[in-house]
Amino acid sequence: MLTQLHLDRWADVLVRHATDIRPGKIVRITAQPAATPLLEAVHRRVLQAGGMPIVNCRPESLNEAFFELAKPDQLDWENPVTRLETEIVDATINLGASTNLRAMDKFDPAITQRAARANQKSRELFFKRAAAADDPGLAAEHTPLLWSTTLFPTDAYAQDAGMSLRDYQQFVIRACQLNQQDPVGFWQDLDRWQCQLAEELMTGRSLHFQTPAGTDLTVDISGMRWLSSPGRKNFPDGEVYSGPNLDAPNGGAEGVVFFDKRCVYQGHAVRNARIVMESGRATEVTADEGEDFLIAMLDQDDGARRIGEVAFGTNRAINKPTGQILFDEKMGGSFHLAFGAGYPETGNHNKSALHWDLIASLTGGSRVTLDGRPLCIDGEFVTMPPEVPWL
Repeated sequence: MLTQLHLDRWADVLVRHATDIRPGKIVRITAQPAATPLLEAVHRRVLQAGGMPIVNCRPESLNEAFFELAKPDQLDWENPVTRLETEIVDATINLGASTNLRAMDKFDPAITQRAARANQKSRELFFKRAAAADDPGLAAEHTPLLWSTTLFPTDAYAQDAGMSLRDYQQFVIRACQLNQQDPVGFWQDLDRWQCQLAEELMTGRSLHFQTPAGTDLTVDISGMRWLSSPGRKNFPDGEVYSGPNLDAPNGGAEGVVFFDKRCVYQGHAVRNARIVMESGRATEVTADEGEDFLIAMLDQDDGARRIGEVAFGTNRAINKPTGQILFDEKMGGSFHLAFGAGYPETGNHNKSALHWDLIASLTGGSRVTLDGRPLCIDGEFVTMPPEVPWL
């Protein structure tokens, strides 16, 4: 069961580790009502740290009403309050807690993407400020902004994962390592290990992914920056990420990638997607489920068929897909590619309204090489020191 001790530890990681709240810092806390127990714990912790909280608690039913009723000028309206908050806050903590994962299925993706494009300037500013937090060299142009997103367990998430709410709560506790006596210390230890992996990856120029499912993909990573994601931007976490070099002769990626994990975006599921990459662009796209939706997402703008992110999942407490990308992309023994917007702090400046992580297994006969040298065999990093102990 999720206890008050778990909630307090969770809030401590979000406030003390993920966003490093200090006296006077402006903190935007966005939440859905079902996350109220965690919202209260985070709010208390922000106040105890001396932060200045701005709380946005928004029922998800408002989104359904908006897309039912909004006229074209309302879909195209950029919310000036959102833009102002993106300019002034020092940190953002997002607490997702959906109670209906299918509420948006009835809407044409073109409509929801139109509304997303209306706030693209705010989103790009957010990414630039977040990049400045990871790269001090960018801080002269933009004030750094720290952020973290987490998901509070609800019946909807549990059902999508094929679990009871009680079992799903236990899954979340394990994934977040909330039974560690000092969760902040654990995630700091993971950061040190992942930084070593990132350093090794930055010694190479080319990654070659091969899996029994059919992946045979070469990704050019020359000159790119690899970063550790240890419970700061996402929580739970466990990821080392970068992006392809889009200026490389192969456009950043060449070959075939097969995503054998069920991936969900905006409530739409895609299963067994196969994508052919030529000169850095997706040219052939098929899927056993959700093919039309996947193609529609990749066709929404010029950057959507290019790869903005390549990453390895390292969270050994997550061993199967749950339908929530926040957890699924972190699975130990997996890798993922995000089509669409890249992270400027990695050196990838691909722009798009899309950022969709698609996941592939690296277990059971898989092989990843770095400049021809074995890096990851059957999901295990063969050249790395022992990983941190997951509970």
